[in-house]
Amino acid sequence: MPITIDIQKQLQRLNLQIKWSSSARRIAILGASGAGKSMTLKMIAGIETPDRGKIIADGRTLFDSSRKINVRTQERGTGYLFQNYALFPNMTVRQNITIAGKAARSGKEALVQDLIRRFELEGLENSYPVSLSGGQQQRTALARILAGAPEMILLDEPFSALDSSLRDKMQLELEKNRVNHFSYGI
Repeated sequence: MPITIDIQKQLQRLNLQIKWSSSARRIAILGASGAGKSMTLKMIAGIETPDRGKIIADGRTLFDSSRKINVRTQERGTGYLFQNYALFPNMTVRQNITIAGKAARSGKEALVQDLIRRFELEGLENSYPVSLSGGQQQRTALARILAGAPEMILLDEPFSALDSSLRDKMQLELEKNRVNHFSYGI
């Protein structure tokens, strides 16, 4: 999925200016703490709005300040993994994954069960986020993203709570979904 970004946003102590384009399936954004990696991902997802510029993904303009285009977050086809996972605290693992599912009702349960298996969450289906480890929360959040069948996945420090073995397994699971584009905020 080709993506072109040419945006600016004034933050408290930083004038963030990002300009790049790529046709790679996976892109890593590297930089020091506070350099604007998370903010860049949030602007691509539509959670934050740039002050000016444009974002074009797969030929589709998601944001263009000069043309007054700002596609709603829900219509951008992106799945975004927050650093803190943003799970619904009053929902179980199963409910957190199910709520994002796009499959027809008859296929949704099979999809959710498959994601629970693939992300090694068996036995935790009825657990609430407060009782999960950081790695279990992270895997639940990743499964929820994939249940939504996004065109593009934006991951902000996606494997920080996982050991190296589990990290490798989760990267392979994400790759199996053949999502057009991954952006990793590392």
